Amino acid sequence: MILDPRNRHLLVELIPDEEDQEKSAVLLPENYRPVKSQHIAVMLLESAPDCSIQCSQGSTLIVEASMLNEITHDNQTFHLVLENYVLGVIE
Repeated sequence: MILDPRNRHLLVELIPDEEDQEKSAVLLPENYRPVKSQHIAVMLLESAPDCSIQCSQGSTLIVEASMLNEITHDNQTFHLVLENYVLGVIE
């Protein structure tokens, strides 16, 4: 099943952060939480028909992390962001 976005939303996939994949040899306290970036890189999967953003499927977008909406339906997770919160496209 694929979600077909509407109302100027973009269906995106999160791009894993390389830092998250690396294992550290330094022991940290259990309550330690690294500072999260205000921005996140995502890959465009699909855009709503009424979107005015000029980029193609598979493009890497930089969006405001707090504006990313996570929707779960039938054990599938989708990520949507309104096109207004796209800060840039990485070519």
